[in-house]
Order: sequence, then structure tokens, then C-alpha cells
Amino acid sequence: MLNQIFSLYIESLIYTTIAVGIVDGLWIGLRMIRRKDKTAKERQSHLYDVLLIAIMTIPVLSFAVLGLLIVFKA
Repeated sequence: MLNQIFSLYIESLIYTTIAVGIVDGLWIGLRMIRRKDKTAKERQSHLYDVLLIAIMTIPVLSFAVLGLLIVFKA
């Protein structure tokens, strides 16, 4: 039972990481297209902000996706 939950958590972690990576990539790309950041320091600061947000949201969203996977597999 514990092995199944762990495998579902790893699966949800992978799904969430991919989804957050895609959303973050789109966010950074749209910001580059609109030329919001004028200097390299502003671009670097925005990149660090996006990475920090991603690192903080991936585990939380992973538990939400875990719940969905458990419901769908049941």
C-alpha cells in the first residue's frame, strides 16, 4: 500500500513539474516578447522570481494532483 502511494506521489510530482515548467516557460517567453525587462539585471531578477515561485508551488500542486490520481485510479 505504501509503495503504491509513493509511486503515485512520484507520478504526480513528475506531472506537476512538467506542467509548472511549461507554464513558467510560457510566462518567461511572453515577457521576453513584450520586452518588459530592459536590463540584464531585471531579466535575471525575474528569472529568479519565477524559479522561486516554481520551487514553492510544485510540492503543493503535487499533493493536489496526487489526490486527483487517487480518485481516478479508484
